[in-house]
Amino acid sequence: MSPAANMHSRHQQKGMTLIEALIAAVILAIGILGIVSLLGISKVAQHDTVQRTRAVSLADDLLERIRRNPEGVSEYINYNPLNGSSAPSIGADCTTTTCSAEDLAKFDLDDWDNLLSGAAVTAPDPNGAASNTAVLPNVAACVNFTADTGKVNTGIVDVVIQWRGLSETFDAADGDTICGTDWSDEEKPYRRQVVIRSFILDEEDLL
Repeated sequence: MSPAANMHSRHQQKGMTLIEALIAAVILAIGILGIVSLLGISKVAQHDTVQRTRAVSLADDLLERIRRNPEGVSEYINYNPLNGSSAPSIGADCTTTTCSAEDLAKFDLDDWDNLLSGAAVTAPDPNGAASNTAVLPNVAACVNFTADTGKVNTGIVDVVIQWRGLSETFDAADGDTICGTDWSDEEKPYRRQVVIRSFILDEEDLL
């Protein structure tokens, strides 16, 4: 091949062909889609973590209230399931007024039910009305108590908080405590649940 032909051949091979450019574009698009997908998965996982942290905090709060008022444990279990609008209410404010054990339990449940509804954190909706932003979707809470043998208000307390998660995984209540009405088979994979168990002691049971 003459030097002139060789130079002409090399000149024709410079740069990228159309097929190479298309392949590069496809690879870039797949990479971008992968990054977007990972960001979406990360966002869902982060939201699930925030929901679970809130559920644990709420369960601990109610459990501490029951520990403070063991004589009223029978009243705490009378209103299952709580859902942010089903708690009893009394006229007295037990933070400033001396209440009976039963009334204190009702007061605690009413106050705690407001926390469960997310009423403490609100933001305006499109119509300008206040909307609760910290509520767990389809939330339900139950208090279960098993007294020790020969005792009335001393035993094991379970605080159960149940809600609907964003993503489908597995039924968190499978083979365990179900709070409120059971879910349909289609909804069960989205069910999340936190169960906090503790021992409470009523000194009156020791007398």
